[in-house]
Amino acid sequence: MFVLYSESAIGYCQVMPKVSDAHRESRRHEIAQAALRCFARTGFQATSMADIIAESGLSAGAIYGHYKSKDELVQLAISEVLDARFLEVAEARRHDPIPTPGEIIALLVRGLQSQIGDLSLLVQVWGQVALNPGLRSLTDSIGGRVRAMLVDYLTEWYESSLTLPRGEAADLAERYAGLYVGVVQGYVTQSTLFSDFDADAYLAAAASIRPA
Repeated sequence: MFVLYSESAIGYCQVMPKVSDAHRESRRHEIAQAALRCFARTGFQATSMADIIAESGLSAGAIYGHYKSKDELVQLAISEVLDARFLEVAEARRHDPIPTPGEIIALLVRGLQSQIGDLSLLVQVWGQVALNPGLRSLTDSIGGRVRAMLVDYLTEWYESSLTLPRGEAADLAERYAGLYVGVVQGYVTQSTLFSDFDADAYLAAAASIRPA
């Protein structure tokens, strides 16, 4: 059996550019950011894949080549936001002295506001968790990563700033990490729901938390 190729076809194959991993990641980021803008503008539930396609300015084929569903888009978009916060905390931990827990909480919530804009987007996603098992696995994963990051940070802070032995510092970090996750969630929720929410007072109160 013989297969014939035209010279034009062979030439076309030879000049087809290879798509790099960096290009793919850049395109995925571009699509995720378009999704975040749509979610913030019209709400998570009301946003369709068609809306995201229109917002991105890309073709449907380009979108579905990277994501199969809106849930996949949510997963990457939130993961990108989370990774940016991790980098900020890692950078802050290189300072001397190491920032206080209150300063880390302020860094996290202000970073969320800067990158997402409207924090109600997170509340909308959380509200869908009870209805969507796929999102439950996503929030479980994110919650675990955030808590582990805070345990690691708090252990270092309790050891260096409160001069506690390493074991005691680690035990306290395990005990208080969940509380600080709740403080961040409380900021997001209250700033979304209450028009008279005082962000500065809330962060000042969070900064006053000390282990018993």
